[in-house]
Amino acid sequence: MIGSSLYLVGIKKDSNEYEEGASPCQMCRKLIINAGINTVYARINKTEYAEFDVEDWINQDDLLDGKMTY
Repeated sequence: MIGSSLYLVGIKKDSNEYEEGASPCQMCRKLIINAGINTVYARINKTEYAEFDVEDWINQDDLLDGKMTY
């Protein structure tokens, strides 16, 4: 998976709508980093995606500030 991209879609069970503003939690970010994934694309709606550069998560690690974001 080194150098790959991950596409993430969150669907609300009760309404079948996209989960807007979705992003991986802190634990999932660590797993993504360890897998060597470069970019994460989170689907916001049928036509829009949020793009996350995994390198930013490494350089700006919330755990270093004691911040828990689960």
